[in-house]
Amino acid sequence: MSDRVLFDTYRQKNWIKSLFRPSWRWLRRLPKRARLGGARTAARILPFISIDQDRLYPPTGVYDSTPEWVSRAGKQYSANIINVDAACAVSNLLPKTVHGSVRQQFITDQTLVFPETFVATIPGGRVTSRGFVMTPDRQFLHDVSTYFHDPRRTVTAALAHDWKLEPLTEINGRVAVLTTEAASLYYHWLFQLLPRYELMKRAGVELGDIDHYFVNSRRSKFQRETLAVLGIDSSKIIDGDQVRHLRARELVVPSVPLGAGCFRPWMTEFLRESFIPNNGRDAKSSARRLYISRGQASYRRTLNEEEVIKLLCHRGFEVFQMEGLSVQEQAAVMASCEAVVAPHGGGLSNIVFCSPRTKIIEIFSPELVATYFWKLSNQLNLDYYYLLGKGPPATLNSDYPQSWDARADIEVDLEMLERTLKLANVD
Repeated sequence: MSDRVLFDTYRQKNWIKSLFRPSWRWLRRLPKRARLGGARTAARILPFISIDQDRLYPPTGVYDSTPEWVSRAGKQYSANIINVDAACAVSNLLPKTVHGSVRQQFITDQTLVFPETFVATIPGGRVTSRGFVMTPDRQFLHDVSTYFHDPRRTVTAALAHDWKLEPLTEINGRVAVLTTEAASLYYHWLFQLLPRYELMKRAGVELGDIDHYFVNSRRSKFQRETLAVLGIDSSKIIDGDQVRHLRARELVVPSVPLGAGCFRPWMTEFLRESFIPNNGRDAKSSARRLYISRGQASYRRTLNEEEVIKLLCHRGFEVFQMEGLSVQEQAAVMASCEAVVAPHGGGLSNIVFCSPRTKIIEIFSPELVATYFWKLSNQLNLDYYYLLGKGPPATLNSDYPQSWDARADIEVDLEMLERTLKLANVD
């Protein structure tokens, strides 16, 4: 089957998915909503049925700041905060591009405030497999929960809408909360979940006193591999696929260092020290050039990838699909590169392993310009460029109000790609 036929089939499938996705989500949620509603009704009218209220109802309030909750209400539960990093402002150099002006998303994020980092201990706290952290007085701690919800809803309304009836497991021990929203995806696992382990060490938490580590899942190879590399005893891991909601004698809750897309130097150093093989940590980049393909992804593919690869191969690029490599193999490959070209996606997370001054060319759909990897490039002193895919003229403007459609495919303008390579001196 030709590449064109494969892409036509892929686009037809995605069109069908987009057509039926809202209805499918509603139907999938319906039995869960009915089960929750039935349990609430039974608990009210049948006195002999006893169901923990923490299972039936979402938190009654929301705190945007865990330190604020500790200072106001947490002391009565012997909650505590260990501060690690103070908040600070960081400036980013604007990216280079062949487009006439820089996209507004980069300009907006040119100066960032890195939030403070800390580790909280919460006796009697609860946490779900999505990383929702709740206090013994039924408050939701938003800053340590990374809740990605419908932006049209308030946090309280979103929690009420998303709440499910799940078994509540009691753990008589100290549980370290690593689980975090969206950690089934490589980027979120690498930059949100794993650094929470390092943050506990930086806070001086005695890891020998931790009875359990709570993670979202261990289904993916990269999840199992990275936990093993960090030396976390598998017998201490509580898997969110088996335990959906737990209450611990004491929760140990690191803040999420990635808040607001901030990559602190210790974060990147921790990942590089942990996963770049020993013989590659001091090596300088070679003349290797890499194109990271999303050919196996179920969305946001490069529609004319065959032509893109042909153009790049004439300039000495190799084509990689990172899904087949271990994290350490990915790290070793990236550490050896002088130039990386890729459509926006999780594979670019691996630029954290690149050497300083490596050239990064990121290709976006005009509907989704997300600045994570530009920010990361700034922190690592990488040479960052970006290119927008084809679209109506208005979509290429600096102030275009993009739809943030994460599934939008990309068609690369080959002439603009050649110009970008020339701008980056990759010819």
